[in-house]
Amino acid sequence: MNSRESRLFRRYSSVLAAFLLPLFGCLISAAIIYSQFQGFPGSLGRMSIDNLTQVVVPGSQEIYFSKKGVYAVYYEYRSVVNGVNYLTSKTPPALECELRSMTSSETASLAPDYVESNAYSEKDNERVGVLMMSISMDTPGTYEFACRYPDGSQVPKVVLAVGPNFMWEFFSSAARPLAALLGGLVVFGGLSAIAVIILLSAYFLDRK
Repeated sequence: MNSRESRLFRRYSSVLAAFLLPLFGCLISAAIIYSQFQGFPGSLGRMSIDNLTQVVVPGSQEIYFSKKGVYAVYYEYRSVVNGVNYLTSKTPPALECELRSMTSSETASLAPDYVESNAYSEKDNERVGVLMMSISMDTPGTYEFACRYPDGSQVPKVVLAVGPNFMWEFFSSAARPLAALLGGLVVFGGLSAIAVIILLSAYFLDRK
């Protein structure tokens, strides 16, 4: 190989390395971020309506919370519980609710959080729910969820559903690939800049 061929080989090898290095760096960093980033704090990784526990209120029911996180209480104005159909007003009623641990006197935080856009429905609209309250669960375990009307009345009976906050879970699941993409692009940009500097340095040195 003569000197001219040697220079051409080094030049094309440098160009190829300058292209491949940022590409592989981008892919590797994106894979690492995707595997390590588990979503927003408090996300449960569950987005199915089957993960909701229905409670007919006024009344109470024991609910097991398996992990720390952000939960929601949905008001199902169209619902079916044990074969009984419920069709009530679309606006959540005024209820006093409490979530108390069955093993201690500890209560979990229940915050009013009516968001009309945070809703769900089955294909046949047999169950339609809208976010009514949010729960911050710090100590997993079995809790009694109880709700009553302020005046003590027992009607109308309505259905609440307790479980994952679907909007929070959606954005959390979307954040994972987005974080991997952005991280990969940052690495790609950084390595590309380094590669360009190396190529320019090699070019000028080769001309001397």
